[in-house]
Amino acid sequence: MKSLERRAYFDHLTGLANRGHFFEQCENTLSKARTEKTSLAVLMMDVDHFKGVNDAYGHKTGDLVLQKLAEMSLSTLRKDDIIARIGGEEFAVLLPATDQDEAIRVAQRLRARIEEGGVLSIDGHKISFTVSLGVSYCKHDDCSTVNELLNAADDALYQAKAAGRNCVFSQ
Repeated sequence: MKSLERRAYFDHLTGLANRGHFFEQCENTLSKARTEKTSLAVLMMDVDHFKGVNDAYGHKTGDLVLQKLAEMSLSTLRKDDIIARIGGEEFAVLLPATDQDEAIRVAQRLRARIEEGGVLSIDGHKISFTVSLGVSYCKHDDCSTVNELLNAADDALYQAKAAGRNCVFSQ
């Protein structure tokens, strides 16, 4: 039963929260932010040129990249932050009680940490990878929905990609 429950809330490959669990946590945190009059931020993060890794080295190596990204992210983020794999090579991070400047600092720290890392492919090649991040932020009184917050972070993510990748943009 515990295994079934774990699969309902966590991504099988990375061990991070899954999309459904992340949205649930966002709703709860947004409600708490309104009640306690605190701010929060969301990061959207995407592995740069991930398709190229899969095409050049295979999906098993792509899986290693995602697992390494999860490991480095967990070791970089704060204990109350929640990271989830929300699809393919896309991740979201919820930053409770975080203002905009701190959210950008967290995103930059995460980007730099991942850029330093890497994995060995199945055939022994060192694979370096980077991420692009989008940041959205709201105060307790200006957040309407989780979807709006995530869409704003996603828009910022696409700005980061358009700017050349391996960078952070904020909405």
